[in-house]
Amino acid sequence: MVFSNSRKLLLSGWLKENGNTEYNSPLKLQKFLLFYEAFAKINGDTADFSHLKGYMRGPVFSNVWGDYTHERSAFDHAAQEEYSVHREQVNEERAKRSHFIVSVLSENELSALTHKLNIWRSKRSRIMQGERQVDLLESDFDKEDTNTMKLLEEMYPISLIDNSRIIKIDNHYFIFNKQDAGKLTEQHFDTLSALSDNEKLNNPVYVELDGEGRLIVD
Repeated sequence: MVFSNSRKLLLSGWLKENGNTEYNSPLKLQKFLLFYEAFAKINGDTADFSHLKGYMRGPVFSNVWGDYTHERSAFDHAAQEEYSVHREQVNEERAKRSHFIVSVLSENELSALTHKLNIWRSKRSRIMQGERQVDLLESDFDKEDTNTMKLLEEMYPISLIDNSRIIKIDNHYFIFNKQDAGKLTEQHFDTLSALSDNEKLNNPVYVELDGEGRLIVD
């Protein structure tokens, strides 16, 4: 038996279908759900922050966490079933943008990003002192949180998302446009592997090919 509501099952089903790698990361699934709801809120649509709790690594929808952790097989089935029946209820742009963000940042980077949101930060001291099941309230989603989410919308337009290919090497995420990605050679991948040793690179790393086929890092 699962306790996640139909909305969270629907969104989890979307991610399982369209981003199975991220779905298989419990943290990235949680961040995907959070971003989707936050984008819904700033766009003036219905958002669902129910069962949102403060964990040390950021906000967590506790009902989803419990189902995913303890009833994974049942959760997988319920998520797939909900998505197969109600897929038209998902805002595709919002889901694609939320998925893209969790696809191009590491788990630590995603935690750091969500730590900046007041909906978590307002309860930070209680959370970091080890208090469990700290309720995170939609009323704490403030103007700064709205501005942060609007900035993410501007940073990741759908036109960019649709024309990008993400290449993960170690803990770095390199973004190419699809045309350049189709031209990559073994030598290019060797260069990317060398670049991935540079700890100063911040995800995501935008890369393009110049006229002579050389990698240009933004």
